[in-house]
Formats: sequence, C-alpha cells, structure tokens
Amino acid sequence: MDLADRYQALARGALLVAESAEDAYRLGALERFLKPWIRDRLHSLGGLLDSCDTRRQLAEDTRGFAQTAAKYSELRDQLFSDVHHTRPEPPWRIVGQKTMAIRAQSGVLLRQPTFVLRRLDAGSDVPGAATWDFTVIANPSDPADEGTSFVVMVSTGDHTGGVPVQVSKELESERAWYQQLEYGFYALGITPFLTAIYDPDRHRKRATDDGYGG
Repeated sequence: MDLADRYQALARGALLVAESAEDAYRLGALERFLKPWIRDRLHSLGGLLDSCDTRRQLAEDTRGFAQTAAKYSELRDQLFSDVHHTRPEPPWRIVGQKTMAIRAQSGVLLRQPTFVLRRLDAGSDVPGAATWDFTVIANPSDPADEGTSFVVMVSTGDHTGGVPVQVSKELESERAWYQQLEYGFYALGITPFLTAIYDPDRHRKRATDDGYGG
C-alpha cells in the first residue's frame, strides 16, 4: 500500500470516528450545523497530502486529521451531556477554528433554547463588516426545529476597544438572547460592543427643558 492509499485509509478512519459519534450522541436540531461542518473539514484535510513536501509536514497533517475527528467526537459527547445531564451550567462550546460556537442548555428540568453563533463564508460579507448568523433553537431535540435566525454584522476595521456588532431591532428586544450573543462572541475570542446592552435607552428622544419642550 503506497502513501496515497494509506492517507485515504486515514480519511476513511476519521469519517468513521465522526459517524460513530453521530450515532452515539444524537443532537437533533444541531445536526444541520455539525454534520456539514465536519464533512467539509475532513474533505479539506483530505487534500493536504498533495502539498506535503517533507516528512515533518506529513506528520503534522496526519496528526491534525486524527485530532479533528477525535475533537468532533468529544464535542458531540459534551453537547449531548449539556442537554441531557444535570450538572453546572454548561459553557459555550467552540467548533473547529473558532468559526462557530454552540451553547446547549440543560433540558432535564425545563425546556431551554440552544444557541448557535457561526461565521458565514466571505461571500456574505459587506465592505467593512463580516456576516455572522445567530440561531436560537427552542426545541433542540427536534431535528425539524430550524430555530429563529438573525443576521449579525461584525465590524472588520481596527478597533482599540470592543468590536462594533450590529443586529436587528428584533434581536435587541429579546434581551436574554441578545446577552447570549455577547457571551458567544467572548467565547470565540472577540470582544463585542453591542450598543443596546450598554446604552439600552439610546432610541428614546430626550426631552428638553425638563420635559416642558421649547
């Protein structure tokens, strides 16, 4: 068996790890986010052999391939436990190279939403801003629940403080969800500046002369 055949065997093994985790840890509405992501990632890693020029590069690429599949399996285990087990409040879980984060809350005592924050591909960007998607899934155990999605625009300019984040008025009005959006960005290593959190009354017109007009 030559190197190309062995690398393909590794690719099949990594996919087996992913599929085994999917069978063991069913995640309902999250499947439409996770399954395409891992397959795209494994497909990308499968093409690295063509650019390997040294044994060291080969060692790094094969290690990355194996680690990606193993971390995906661990992630599914964690998310499954977040929803189905009683324990301290779960954190945001980071997917891959910090382009997606998920917070699955416990559903043992009462139904709670699951939150998904993910970076959309660059084709969705506009000048000066990257496009993200924030999805709130009311019934995460139901594969048919597509959730409520909001477009989130994140400034790509240079900022000394928080990064300006623009969302719809609908999301701003859902205060608990809006707060979770902030936590999701922090988990991804982005310090967001969400105006409605820090200046919730900015839309109100201030009265002049103590409210007596003129």
